[in-house]
Amino acid sequence: MPREFKTILCPTDFSPESGRAIAYAVRFARISDGTILIAHIIHIPTEHYRDEHGEVFGFDVLKSRAEAQLREMRDKYAGGYPNNELLLDVGDPFEQLMAIATDRRADLIVTSTHGRTGLEHLVMGSVAEKIIRHAPCPVFVARRGTE
Repeated sequence: MPREFKTILCPTDFSPESGRAIAYAVRFARISDGTILIAHIIHIPTEHYRDEHGEVFGFDVLKSRAEAQLREMRDKYAGGYPNNELLLDVGDPFEQLMAIATDRRADLIVTSTHGRTGLEHLVMGSVAEKIIRHAPCPVFVARRGTE
């Protein structure tokens, strides 16, 4: 009997790649009427942030913007799939995602990768790579350019 994916964790960094991962998560969820946990982790906060225009703002504004972006990602990529939860947390993205996967007993993690290579990958690291290596459940990776 095929495995049912009742709880599917889908991290997002608000990129188009992570949007495609949400669309894949919906496909898996529809098969077993599962729930998609669309999660964004705000990397360990500092007191102030700068937006793309150099404007300084506080953590409360960052959190509010992230909540709005989560809703936008769900609305754009989940195609009206009703069984979803939006999760916003603060901390190390990998550690927080593993905690969510464990605490919520995720049956599947659907994540994206930006396909970075070489020095950029070495410097930036890869949350997706860590998830693949340490996840407590199967992981489906939507690579850049896949549909």
